[in-house]
Amino acid sequence: MKPRVLIVDDSWSMRQTLRLLLAPDFECALAEDGARALDEARRQPPDIIVSDVSMEGMDGYELCRRVRAEPPLRGVPFIFISGYAPRPGLPESTEAYLIKPVQPALLIARLNELLQPRTRAVAQAQN
Repeated sequence: MKPRVLIVDDSWSMRQTLRLLLAPDFECALAEDGARALDEARRQPPDIIVSDVSMEGMDGYELCRRVRAEPPLRGVPFIFISGYAPRPGLPESTEAYLIKPVQPALLIARLNELLQPRTRAVAQAQN
């Protein structure tokens, strides 16, 4: 079973680019803003979230805060991607912050690194 990644970006082309990059190794769900991403995460919890920072309405930082406030989602790792350096207010629990354009090998390496503890836990639970 592939790990489930929720890709959140207000740019259609960026969502599609990330989906095409990750689809061979990950089950991908897409959301175009923070509110839809939160709904999707509640409906079908992801193993990890890759989110743009700057989005209309609920930005990536607020999405992270809201996800962390919900017990079933609290432990879901976050990777932020942005065209800008981190600004003040970055959630303390952020696992990674990557600058666009994201190098595909770096993104995949960070995803695998962050998912490794979860993958081990699932494997142990199945044994």
